[in-house]
Amino acid sequence: MNRIEFTDGDRTFTCCAETSPATPGTLWWWVGVTGESARYAAFRAEAGDTALTLRARILAYYEQLLADRARPATFRSHWSQRRAAAPAAAPANAPEGAAVDPAATIPS
Repeated sequence: MNRIEFTDGDRTFTCCAETSPATPGTLWWWVGVTGESARYAAFRAEAGDTALTLRARILAYYEQLLADRARPATFRSHWSQRRAAAPAAAPANAPEGAAVDPAATIPS
């Protein structure tokens, strides 16, 4: 079985077992959904795949995809824009409030 098509609600799912340019020797189930401009390599094709098991896996995959899209985006700053590291702590034997000489802490 290399192709399956089914309808769930108002969406039609078209699934084909094909290779990927990134993994030429491995078959993936590529999923296309009506209303979506992209198709997704959902998971690897296996010898025991049946229409019934694929339908359940594909619907679970698509539900997770929709849940991930609904989650708010998280933004991370670029590494060069992160805050500077905290100043080095004073050595245990230094008097409180004493400045730390960075050159003195580097072994030669």
